[in-house]
Amino acid sequence: MSDAGTDVKVIDIRVAVPGAPVGEAAWEIAATVHVDEARSARSPVLVLLPGGGYGRRYFDLPDLGYSQADHHARRGAIVVALDHLGAGDSTSPAPDVTTLPTVAAANHAAVTAVLDRLRDGTLAPGAVPRVEVSAVVGAGQSMGGHIAAAMQAQHRTFDAIALMGSSVIDTTIPRRQPAASSLLPGQPAADALADLDWPWAFHWVEELTPLTAADIEAGIPVKTTALPWSSRTVPSLAVALLEPGAIAAEVATIDVPVLLAAGERDVVRPLLTEAAAFTSARDLAVFRLRRMAHMHNFAPTRHLLWERLDAFIAQAVSLASRAKTLPTLMAAGPR
Repeated sequence: MSDAGTDVKVIDIRVAVPGAPVGEAAWEIAATVHVDEARSARSPVLVLLPGGGYGRRYFDLPDLGYSQADHHARRGAIVVALDHLGAGDSTSPAPDVTTLPTVAAANHAAVTAVLDRLRDGTLAPGAVPRVEVSAVVGAGQSMGGHIAAAMQAQHRTFDAIALMGSSVIDTTIPRRQPAASSLLPGQPAADALADLDWPWAFHWVEELTPLTAADIEAGIPVKTTALPWSSRTVPSLAVALLEPGAIAAEVATIDVPVLLAAGERDVVRPLLTEAAAFTSARDLAVFRLRRMAHMHNFAPTRHLLWERLDAFIAQAVSLASRAKTLPTLMAAGPR
């Protein structure tokens, strides 16, 4: 869909989800929905999930040309960006509560509720008419990709998923100078991480912009200064995900189309190595971008990633349509 002359509505909502202990306030997931007024009545839904230290507005960065959500909305998708349980504007329970299964279940409940409201026209009455959802695609950056995989493995939330800068083998922070060993004998892991050049690993500093500089100044990998797109809280699952093969069992069960994307400088193993973990995926693609580090939406080549995701969404719509018509054709029998 052309983006000329269209207007994208941005709607902030809060969605109650089950799981809160008896006697405590109900949990809520904060979401932002981006809807183009010129979209088709039959539209795909793209669910965007942020990484650790970032909130849902990472997908709607304020500088011109930096909003991934706006990009996809102007091309016909309804975009739903979520804050995970324990992050951003969503409810933050006790740290030991925000395990991967709990966060995945809360996210799944929120996505299901939003889809129901889109289908029956109650998301924003009078502003967003009923939607015939053609496909639901989940796309997560870093930790968000791990959570998308868990949602799919445990709840079958999506018709297709994209993991962007998410290692399912072993999260590996790149270094400016290659080391013979990531750890010296007897050197604690914390010490090995302390001497990393975090801005270089997370951002394409070779082409530094004011937006990127602001993100670096706020702190990497832990945000010490609040920004519109950051989260001062991180679900406790983030630590567990650093263990090699932390979600190996989950990804091995995923049988929908999968897109693995990473920057030239990222925290993943070689993408073909990562792809080998998806033993059940019926369609699997990898996409590596030059002039991009781990935080993709700040990179000078970010639009190339978004355009690849546009094509992936179109593929998911086509496959979902075929899956719906195949039973009818089979029931009709040969002609």
